[in-house]
Amino acid sequence: MPLDSDVSGADAQLHVEFYEFDKAPYKGQPFVRIMAPGDKTNIIEQPVREHHKARFSRQWLYYQMRNNEGPELGTPLETWHEDASEELNDYQMAELQILKFRTVEQVATASDSQLQKVGMGAQALRERAKLYLNRKNSSAFSDELSNTRKELDELKAKMSQLMDERRPGRPRKEVIDVQHDAAISDASHE
Repeated sequence: MPLDSDVSGADAQLHVEFYEFDKAPYKGQPFVRIMAPGDKTNIIEQPVREHHKARFSRQWLYYQMRNNEGPELGTPLETWHEDASEELNDYQMAELQILKFRTVEQVATASDSQLQKVGMGAQALRERAKLYLNRKNSSAFSDELSNTRKELDELKAKMSQLMDERRPGRPRKEVIDVQHDAAISDASHE
């Protein structure tokens, strides 16, 4: 995304590369290298700052994807492979990882053109991914439902126990009047 001051699109002409620095004292820290193609005397290399990420957002996104730094939302392929190894064998999982599929949701929602790169049996793999997610979600739902029912039964038992232990509140009016009359007559006899 060019800056407002970048009227002529000069940023598009720059070669920008994000990388991980490998020497002390910045070892492991992300760095940026900015240079104009054909000019080897003017190369800028420095630690990545927020304005670099905003100015060269496309290159920053590529760096994050290449280094798997972005958070992955969904069920990892490894979990699917562990839960149902008959549905996803080692070779299929390796192939999907080479093509940068990381989650079962990515496989389940993949387009036909994406699946062509996977090869034969890719559509069946997509259907198995959908079935796996349905099974996983329905079992999670049924577990949550059974936990909720158990809590409800516990609360009902507590409520009935509290109702049984209930102490009467204020006495009835006629009982109060009789006690009051008795107290007045006792006071007058003294």
